[in-house]
Amino acid sequence: MTQTLFTAKAPATSQGAATAKQPLNISGRHYIQGQWQAEKLNSFSAINAVTFEPLPWLFAECQATELDNACEAAHQAFLSYREKTALERAALLRQMAQELRIAASDIIAIARQETALTELRLQGELTRTCNQLLMFAQALENQPEGLVVLDKALPERQPPRPQLELTQLPLGPVAVFAASNFPLAFSVAGGDTASALAAGCTVVVKAHSAHPATCDRVMQALVHAIELCEMPKAVLSLVQAKSYDISHQLVKHPRIKAMAFTGSFRVGMALKDSINQRAEPIPCYAELGSLNPQLVLPELALSSATELAQQLVASTTGSGGQLCTKPGLWLLPHTAAAELLLDTAISAMQQVQPQTLLHPGIYKSYQAQTAERALQVKTLATGLSAEKQASALLFSCSLNQLLATPSLWHEIFGPSALVVRYHSLTELAAFIEKLPGQLAATVHGYQHNLPVHHALLTQLEYQVGRIILAQMPTGVEVCASMQHGGPFPSSSDVRSTSVGLAAMQRFLRPLCRQNFPASD
Repeated sequence: MTQTLFTAKAPATSQGAATAKQPLNISGRHYIQGQWQAEKLNSFSAINAVTFEPLPWLFAECQATELDNACEAAHQAFLSYREKTALERAALLRQMAQELRIAASDIIAIARQETALTELRLQGELTRTCNQLLMFAQALENQPEGLVVLDKALPERQPPRPQLELTQLPLGPVAVFAASNFPLAFSVAGGDTASALAAGCTVVVKAHSAHPATCDRVMQALVHAIELCEMPKAVLSLVQAKSYDISHQLVKHPRIKAMAFTGSFRVGMALKDSINQRAEPIPCYAELGSLNPQLVLPELALSSATELAQQLVASTTGSGGQLCTKPGLWLLPHTAAAELLLDTAISAMQQVQPQTLLHPGIYKSYQAQTAERALQVKTLATGLSAEKQASALLFSCSLNQLLATPSLWHEIFGPSALVVRYHSLTELAAFIEKLPGQLAATVHGYQHNLPVHHALLTQLEYQVGRIILAQMPTGVEVCASMQHGGPFPSSSDVRSTSVGLAAMQRFLRPLCRQNFPASD
């Protein structure tokens, strides 16, 4: 049944999480068929990321009937939304960005409590979220007819050729899963939603149970944009659930025509397995994590070692090490410069302040995974510690041990990295050949030496989605040329990206029109 919004006042919290200056309207419900509604048979709480205590917002657990209604409504909305022009879709995306800016203070205040991310980080992420929407809007405005290839008829040829036009169609309703580590940029209004809407698809978003109130407040802003642009009400739907069952039911629903996910390898592959059980296969676009190796070449000069060490530590521990592009694996040669780099990094890592992670589940997983790793390899450095906060950790093992131990290839989500030493470029090439697919990798060398390392760089290109020279991988620019995806197991589809203009191609399919008059 449909229920009205209720208001809750958020309490004060410690260690940087924001206190709401005024009551914040949170529905606690799902947005389905243009209405905030919930059967409210059971519910779960939002959690304060700092104290691990419940926040005063309860969220209805989505029921199977509600999910079915959301998917059916998304299908019906698609039948009319797919007829909207590119300029009409662009106007919607622009209005969504505007409504997010208007609601920014509420959104940031709520997100700080649920994630413990700093106000500066959240402001930057909200700006990125708006910029993603505006980027797709501008692309639609610049090329409103979409991708069209026209081969004109050749009636005089033998045999005659008919007129052929290659165009693209939106796939249909898309299931989008909000990510834990980007409560704004990879969430309700994030890049997956923006690119799907730009393509002409409707979207059903599964909110992340670690920041349900943030998802709720963002959705309210987007609903206002949908209303102002007079779009189908179910062009975007939101369901809340802590149970994994709803996620699997969502990707199995016959009305869903594609899935976009950013998260752990385990959860992403479980969702992919559910998709494989469908009678009709659908695209599964899952970004599953990465070690993003940093290859320091033997040419590193002593004068550069200290600065590079500081950059590596900052990039590894920034945002609590909770970025999918964190440099989690460092390959260092046996040189004097690399020794200085390592000594500097150990000293810097020992001074890193303890950090509150995004939610208690991530904290507990980090503690368990680092404890297990400490039993496998050597611990080089441990940062400062505090209760319910993560300490930075730097581990070390030999190249042979890494190659022989599959568990060392697993990403640890949090402020830690593994250092591996190598003796020669031949050993480094052997490492690259065994490297599982990665989102990104950096080669720390010099431009004038690139021809010398051509073979090594070529091999590395086939293992990654983004290859970087002498920079950290943690900055992912939102632009047409960005590739955020890579060979398996970093993502489920090596041909796709979740960042940049090409992300829209995930939700389109080619169609050839033969012997039709040319499109206007």
